[in-house]
Formats: sequence, C-alpha cells, structure tokens
Amino acid sequence: MILHLADAAGSHDPADSQVNGDVHAGRANSDDPGNNCACSMGNTGKHSIAQGIHASIDYNDEPDHSDNHSDRDPDASYDTDFWSEEEYVKATKEMQKICKNSKHVSQFLRFGGAGYNLSVSHQFESSSEVARCAVQPGNIDDLKKIMKVFMKYDKVKFAVKGGGHSTNPGFSSTTGIQISMANFNELEYNSKTQNLRIGAGCLFDEVYKEIAQYKRNIVGGATAAGVGVAGWLLGGGYSLLTNQHGIGIDNLVEVQVVLCNGESVKASAERNSDLFFAIRGGGNNFGIVTSFTVKTYPLGPIYRNMLTFPIDKAAKVKEAIMNFIDKCKDKKAAIVGAYRHFCIRGEREDKITVDLFYDGPLPSDNPFEELLELSDDKWIHHEDHDEADKKLAENFAFMDQLFSHIHDPSRISAPPSHRQVDGTQLSLQTYAKNPPKSGVGEENVRARWGTVMVSHFTQKLLDEIEVQSKLAASKLKEYEGKTAVIDIWPFLPSMFDTSTSAAWPHEKGRPNGPLLACFQWEGESNDSFWIGMMKQILQSIQKVAEAEGCTNDKLPKYCNTSLADTPVQDIYKEHLPKLIAIRAKYDSDNMMGRTGGFRIPLAL
Repeated sequence: MILHLADAAGSHDPADSQVNGDVHAGRANSDDPGNNCACSMGNTGKHSIAQGIHASIDYNDEPDHSDNHSDRDPDASYDTDFWSEEEYVKATKEMQKICKNSKHVSQFLRFGGAGYNLSVSHQFESSSEVARCAVQPGNIDDLKKIMKVFMKYDKVKFAVKGGGHSTNPGFSSTTGIQISMANFNELEYNSKTQNLRIGAGCLFDEVYKEIAQYKRNIVGGATAAGVGVAGWLLGGGYSLLTNQHGIGIDNLVEVQVVLCNGESVKASAERNSDLFFAIRGGGNNFGIVTSFTVKTYPLGPIYRNMLTFPIDKAAKVKEAIMNFIDKCKDKKAAIVGAYRHFCIRGEREDKITVDLFYDGPLPSDNPFEELLELSDDKWIHHEDHDEADKKLAENFAFMDQLFSHIHDPSRISAPPSHRQVDGTQLSLQTYAKNPPKSGVGEENVRARWGTVMVSHFTQKLLDEIEVQSKLAASKLKEYEGKTAVIDIWPFLPSMFDTSTSAAWPHEKGRPNGPLLACFQWEGESNDSFWIGMMKQILQSIQKVAEAEGCTNDKLPKYCNTSLADTPVQDIYKEHLPKLIAIRAKYDSDNMMGRTGGFRIPLAL
C-alpha cells in the first residue's frame, strides 16, 4: 500500500522574471553560462571492466584545430568500422580543454576515474555500455561548445543520458563519449504563471519534493523512484493524471534546446513551433534539451493505496478490475493492476497487485469499493494511528522479504501510516539495498520493457495477460529470471480530449495506452532467451487484443517502453513525413544519428 502524489507542471523564461512574477529557485539556474551548478561526483568504486583500454590517448596534448572535412553521406547509417581513433583523441582533448577553462563547472571524466561510473551507469546492467570517457557540461555555454566539437569530428559517436532508466542498450549509453546531463538540475517555480521550469538532469523524486512546497502538482511519472524527467517527457509521458490532463507532452509550455550546430534556442507554440512540435514525443532526434517548462496544478489531499492479492484470487480480482473499467467514469480515479512473479532464493512468489489512486479525498461513492472488499487489508482510519503503524510494519516486512535480492522498478511501494494526506507527493519506496556493481550498471540484473498498445481492456484480454504472465513465470528458475511483471493500466476514452498536435500521434477520440511488460534476469547469456520470450508473449497478447477490438495497426507504438527493434514508422505513423522534414532542417548532417534511440531518418 502507498501514498503518493503524482503528476503536472509549467513555464518560465528567466529573462521575464520581472514581468511574470517571483521566481523561486530550488536549484541553480544552468541557463547562465557562468553559473556553477556542477554536482560533486564521488568515486563509485571499482568495476570489473579491464583497465587501461584507452592507454593510447594522451589527454594532455593541446587540441588540433585543423578543419574537418568529411565526405560521408549524412544520411548513411553509422557502423562500428567507421569510427576514427584519431578523431576520438582530438575530440577528447578539446572537451578536456573546455572543462578546464570552465574552472570545472563542467567536468571531463576519464574512464574509471571519479564520477565516471555515475555518468555512464543506468538503472540496469544491460543498459550500460563502457564509454571511452564521459563529460558533464555544467551550463549551456559549455554544452554549446561540446556540440560544436561533435559537429567538427563526425567520426565520433556519443550518447546523452538523463536519468538512465531506458532498458534498451545504446539508447542513452555508448562505447564512445557519454554526455551526462546531471548538472542541469535546476528547478524554478514561477508564482505568476504557475509553471515549473525543470532541468534535463532532474529525477521526478526531486521534482515532486520541490513543487509540493508550493501546494502544486505536475503531470509526471507514475512512479517517482529513479525516473528521469527528460526521457519520460521526450517520449510522451503517461501519468496517473492522464485522464484529467493528458500525457506529459500535453503539459509542456516551452523547452530550451542546444541544436547540433551549437546554437541554443527556445521552442514553444509561439516561437520555433516546428521544433516544439517535434520535441514533444520525438525523442533525442533534434538536439539536446536542457530544460522543460511545464504546467502545474493545485495540490490537495490525495488517496493512494497498493493492494496485494495471492494468485488464487486472480478470477475475483480480474472481475473487480473489469467492473471498475466498465463503471467508473471519474477522471480523478485511476488504477494500475499487475501480475507480478518473482524468483527469490530459487523460490517463486506469485502476486497480483492493484495500485489505487484518487486525486482528492475519496468520494462517498467509492470507485474502489469492490477491490477493497476483496483485500485482506481493510480500512485503517486516520484516527487509528497504532493500528496503522502496525500494518505499516507488517507491509515493510513483507516487502523486505520480497525485494531482498531484487529491485523492481514497477510501482510496488510500502504503505505510509495514513493513506490520505495533504501536501505530499512522494511514495514510500521499499527497495532493497543495491547489489554490488557489475561493469558500470547500477543494478546487477538485466531487463527489458515491452509494450502492446491498447485502446481498452476486455475480460478475454485480461485472461490472456494472466496466461502469458504465468508462462513467463514458469521460466524464471530455469533462465535465472528475477521478475516477470505485466501491467493492466486502463484509461478513459476521453484521455486525449484536451491534447494538442505533437510528434507522437495522440488525438481526441483515439484512446491509446501501454500494456506494459517488464522482465528482469541475471546473466548476459540469458539475454536472447528473455528478449525472445518477451516478444513471443507480447505477440500472443497482441493477437488477442486485435481479436477483441482492443488494438489495431493504426495505434502508434510508445517509444519509451518499446523494444529496440520497433520500426520508427510504427511509432510516428502519419507524422513521420513531417518529422523527417523538421529533422532535415535542424540536423542536416545527421549528428544525432551518432547517438542511439528511435532514429527519425533524414529522408523517406
């Protein structure tokens, strides 16, 4: 069970602070080229990768400023045979000089040195790659210079990391030069516009905590723990407030972007509107976003509760979920169900959870009544603090057992002693201590997200989800699996009624939400099995969803949780030709083609 306040935010141009009202700065403003907003980076410890692989690079030589003229086709795909050792040496020397001249506001991080691991590591071991070096720009001015270095040396690949939550290797990781946006951590609330400006290096954990002091809320990640704002927003951003306010990109007011040519621009509905269209759901195709300005909404009491059921109650829980879907039209109410299978010390744990969320005090006509009646955990009244604290301790003990050897990123949280409070938006997360590092990954497990997009759920679709989750669970022991989770996250048909046109297609009258799977395992040797198993399971669910009229080939895939081999055409659909033209305008040399992610081509 849990108490959490999720979601929403707004815009502020620092130059307009005298016009728009007071600016409350919760973090340093990285728009100021001279502003030192660097984070101190500690040594994250030894890792297993062989040392000295870049011994041939002398980083102390003066940079070579000779012109770089490449005859490379700008729209050709990059391959590993193309990268130039000579250009890597020159590029790293120039970046080191940029950081030195900044008086270490920006940081150049050698392979294996202090701060390197934090800059390249991701949520899961399988997402991290061993970069030659890393750079943490401390302000926009230095990032502009760094981008010009990449433009100059077009045989150098790189990647841009925000929160590092992607499970697709190479999407925000690289074997080239890693850019970490950790220093862009400013948070500025404008009291007149009631918008929030968020640095691209921020995690939702800190954003929710900051905005709560102003009694405001944002449309943000459904789970706060470890999720970066940048990746979530650039892909679209589903939220527990989506039924009320759309997805994350519907709440964007303005972005600041450093383009591939080193120019820094702002984009909104009023200026650079084509870029603003493309950024909202277009991923990292158009440059590097340094800040997002988002709308905020009033924050009052909210209700949130996590119900956990034994697997033998599956039939009744599914029935209650379907009754909620069919009957509840309240936009403030949301549920996320999940089949969760774990392998702990070689033993299976099978559960069904239902996360209940209400944006406000629960009404007398409780939309969750049937689900609560099924739960062994009955109401704990606010006045009954002793009983509430006892229940809290029991649930912490259960979660400690469940997560003693694994870390599940998919919304299991422990209950606070009060399910409904005023002015807080952080869940009490019960994760075990991180296991030892392997390579440079933060978690010693491997993982993938995968998704089937659906407009709605039916009973037969819920039945198929159960069948397929049990199939995945049956393989956990044999293939060193840690978790197999498949979500049930229903939305109202009106979810996109207030949405505006953006790169990722989502329109009024076309509901479309992710039916999400997440598998975790140990051992690189098991990658092919689990990725293949995920594809097989998603295909089976897809077939039933099609037969039930819950999906069709017109629904766009969701890039934030799609497998890496998803065709870009399936994500952007009818918007792809427009996005190709915009990308050709802002990145004609295909510089961002040297990074990972779902790449929008420069031509059809």
